[in-house]
Amino acid sequence: MNRRFTVPNVVTAMRIAMACAALWLAVQVGAERTAVLVCVVAAILDGFDGWYARSFDQCSRVGEHMDPLADKILMGVVYGWVGIDAASTVVWTIIGLIAARDVAMTLFRAYSLRRHGRYIPASGLGRRKMLIQSVAGLSILSATHLVGLEVPRLLVGLTLTVILVLSYASAAAYLADWKRAARHDTAPRAPRVAANS
Repeated sequence: MNRRFTVPNVVTAMRIAMACAALWLAVQVGAERTAVLVCVVAAILDGFDGWYARSFDQCSRVGEHMDPLADKILMGVVYGWVGIDAASTVVWTIIGLIAARDVAMTLFRAYSLRRHGRYIPASGLGRRKMLIQSVAGLSILSATHLVGLEVPRLLVGLTLTVILVLSYASAAAYLADWKRAARHDTAPRAPRVAANS
């Protein structure tokens, strides 16, 4: 099987296309309800492609790079939209700090792979952060654009603050794991002792 064209990778490519389509629907067409629903489906597919890859042994290096990219594009659309709706300097500042963390981790992953040949996989904390980030952002958009509720700025700010803390905690965990692996790689190995010595 060509490991580039697996079912999870095709689904991940669809998620990227759906995030871009949602942005177009919201900005150019004004179909905000449809755009929110497209984002929700894209987020659900995120769980599906990960489950499928693990269950049917279709994990690939291409997928390991595409999946975080798809997550970041979708969350960029969702939280950019949340920021526009909130129209708050505080909210935009928190979103900017979350985005800065994501960009920094993306660059660090690329550096680790190119310079040290060491890929940094998603951690448990990172996955939980992504789940909470998806549920929170899409809940805010759904309440505003599907149900018609007005979400208070204070609630939006508190939600984003929790996500900010989780984002930087997961980044610290990634760095700690990376340093631990680096020390293990450079540790001197004990000489082999003959079995009959």
